[in-house]
Amino acid sequence: MANKHGQTLDITLARGEPPIGIKIAEPPGVTSDNLPLSTWGASYILANELHTLDISAPSDHEHLQHSPILELGAGTGLVGISASLLLKQNAILTDLPTILPGVAANISVNAPVLSKAGLELQTGMLDWTDPSSLTVYSPDGVCAVSSIILDSHKFPVILAADTVYDPDHPALLSSTVTTWLARTADARFVLCYPLRMAYLDIIRDLWDSLGESGLNCVKEGQRQGDDPSWDEEAPYEWSVWAWKCERAGSEGGKG
Repeated sequence: MANKHGQTLDITLARGEPPIGIKIAEPPGVTSDNLPLSTWGASYILANELHTLDISAPSDHEHLQHSPILELGAGTGLVGISASLLLKQNAILTDLPTILPGVAANISVNAPVLSKAGLELQTGMLDWTDPSSLTVYSPDGVCAVSSIILDSHKFPVILAADTVYDPDHPALLSSTVTTWLARTADARFVLCYPLRMAYLDIIRDLWDSLGESGLNCVKEGQRQGDDPSWDEEAPYEWSVWAWKCERAGSEGGKG
């Protein structure tokens, strides 16, 4: 975890091209579990790895009412903002209600670059203990304004960074992902986390849970954080998950 308030982070969106600057706002008073809103190293790593992972939001999702990209545990929204710019698609960045004003602040501070790309990002709340409904919030992240019904929309791209640090997370995260990930062969769940010794069993449980839920890891890798200000000595691991062949297209889920 590192305080990056007021900084601009360089995020690479394409090989051989200069990085794009994404501004970070970490407003005071935005907290969860007594922790202030901060940008975690896994978010920075994943944001910079996205362009290497061969993920896409299919063009046939452009006509849908809702965004094709969903971020879980968004925090400052760095990953979701980066993915939106990379894939040129709208996104919904979700977190706990107490965090959403901070997510909204980061969308707002990056409005010029997002607007130039023709993108519109939203904040939302998705309860992992009951993931059947996604609540979309107002632009300031304060008030709930609408709900996305599960049967009407699923996401071809779901992202999560540093969301695996509690023994309950593997079951909750895998349930949420399998609930909302589009049942298509090209749908992808992408996550990243630091390989902290204290959490290795939890990470192993998550892999087991995702596999038992019908997902298969199709790509993985590790990267050492190259910025000492992230205060993390452990390497970061990212992985990309897709439906196993027999699960894609099943259960009638709409993309």
